[in-house]
Amino acid sequence: MSIMEKSELENIIIEAVDKCADENGWANLAKMGAFMRKQGVKYGRLSRLLKEYDHLVEIRIDDSIQPPVAYAKRVQES
Repeated sequence: MSIMEKSELENIIIEAVDKCADENGWANLAKMGAFMRKQGVKYGRLSRLLKEYDHLVEIRIDDSIQPPVAYAKRVQES
């Protein structure tokens, strides 16, 4: 597969958050990753990839449970 267009990847990230989000808007990164891989997105660590898109999503780590769980939420447009 060729390198994905940045705009296409941004659309997939937004769709993944929307499809995987709970009632508060937070999406489990494991669920997002499964969805994104089905869309043909290849990456090493999803949290690292999403840091490049901090204009789209914010990341939260819940380390009150073990192992820690990472979540993403869409950044609110102003």
